Amino acid sequence: MTDNLVQYLRARLDEKRENARSIAGAMARNASALNLDPERAAAHAQEMVTAAEARARLFEETVYPYLWVDGRAGRLADLQMRLLAFEFTAHPDYRTEWAPDSANPV
Repeated sequence: MTDNLVQYLRARLDEKRENARSIAGAMARNASALNLDPERAAAHAQEMVTAAEARARLFEETVYPYLWVDGRAGRLADLQMRLLAFEFTAHPDYRTEWAPDSANPV
């Protein structure tokens, strides 16, 4: 099950990153038409991209390496992965057994 959730989460994080980049570009190009202050729009757009990249790095650098570790570290990594995936519950491929509440107690 962990392998499926890892693949699912990586795909969703990649999509999130690409969507953030697309939206950021659109906001920057169309700030005036959207009645937004160009500087605030650019700052918000950058925050969206940075947040998406940070989620992906968080998973790859601080969660994934510990998923198959025994004990508390492994259980915490599993819970963190489930919490990251929980953002994407509306996606048709999300499985209810991946919910954070179904994880083993930390």
